[in-house]
Amino acid sequence: MRRGLTTAAFLAALLAGCGGSDRLSAAQYRAQAGRICEDSRKQTAALGRPRTTAQFKAFLVRGVAATERSVARFARLKPPASLQAEHDDIVNGERRGLAQLRRLASQLHGDASDVALLRRAKPALDRLSVQADARYRAAGLTACAQP
Repeated sequence: MRRGLTTAAFLAALLAGCGGSDRLSAAQYRAQAGRICEDSRKQTAALGRPRTTAQFKAFLVRGVAATERSVARFARLKPPASLQAEHDDIVNGERRGLAQLRRLASQLHGDASDVALLRRAKPALDRLSVQADARYRAAGLTACAQP
C-alpha cells in the first residue's frame, strides 16, 4: 500500500510538471523577446529613411504596421509569472505608443506643414521612447532597449 501511495504521489508530481504551464522560463522569455526586438529593428531599418516631407507619412504608416506585427508577436509570449507584470506593462505601453503614432500619421498631409507638426510631436515621442526603454530594462530585456 505504501508503495502505491508513493507511486501515485510521484505520478501526480510528474503530471503537474508536464504541460501544467505553457509559460516560458525567464531565459526563454528573454531570448524570444530579444529575437522579436531584433526582427523589428531589421524591419524598421529596411524601410529606409524618408528624404522629403511627402515621403514621411508613407514611412510612418509602414513603420506602424511593422511595429503592430511585432507587438502582436510580443503579446503572445507567455512570460514566467515573475515577469508577467513587466510584460503587461511593455505590451500596454507599446499599444499606447502605437495609438499615438497612428494619430500622428492621420494628421500628416505630406507637405511642408508636416514639419511643424513633427516638431511639436517630437518631445512626446521622445518621452514614449524613454518610457519604453525603462519598461524593457525592468523586465531584463536590455536587447530591446535603445542603446
